[in-house]
Amino acid sequence: MAAGSTNGSREPSKITVLISGTGTNLQALIDSRDTDALPNANIVRVISDRQKAYGLERAKKSDIPTTYHGILPYKKKYPDDSCDPQHEAARKAYDADLADLVLADTPSIVVCAGFMRILTTSFLEPVKAANIPIINLHPSLHGDLIGANCIQRAWDEFQAGKRTKTGVMVHYVIAEVDMGEAVVQQEVDMEGCGNLEELNERIHACEHGLIVEGTRRVLEEVSKAKG
Repeated sequence: MAAGSTNGSREPSKITVLISGTGTNLQALIDSRDTDALPNANIVRVISDRQKAYGLERAKKSDIPTTYHGILPYKKKYPDDSCDPQHEAARKAYDADLADLVLADTPSIVVCAGFMRILTTSFLEPVKAANIPIINLHPSLHGDLIGANCIQRAWDEFQAGKRTKTGVMVHYVIAEVDMGEAVVQQEVDMEGCGNLEELNERIHACEHGLIVEGTRRVLEEVSKAKG
């Protein structure tokens, strides 16, 4: 089935994807549009917080609208000081505008596919109010490794003899980082990995299938809820 086609009279599901980097997981979603893996679905926009993220080029090559939404103007408007060491005012203003960008396209789902920013309630609450689920791809099983650098941390523990497995999950995004309910997850066996690069390859291979599966499952739930 060709990308962009519909299934009967039902309108295609609309996916907004947030990225920060090369976009290999975005590419998995692009390649799966309107196939059995992700039926009757279109990607309506790709948004990146990094202007030179190669994922934007992937989207453009597939005629998907793109938007660069950078944090720097917000940090200039709300400069760091001793009362705001984490740029909280800038983050909240950034996220509020990001929510406006997303909601303008009325998507069925928001997929964080390597989006390296922690989303605040300034984004989460208006998107939730619109009944749009937000999911994230995370290179760890639920409740195991939380936050950044999970692959490196898993590798360090493997090297120290503290673990033999890690994993990948797709989970709902809530205010607590990486703690939302898992949609789907899969273990990744670390035995036989000779270096960090090999572990990265195993995890990324798992991610490409899981992000599509997680997106499909949530869109099915959205469709059921709409009747």
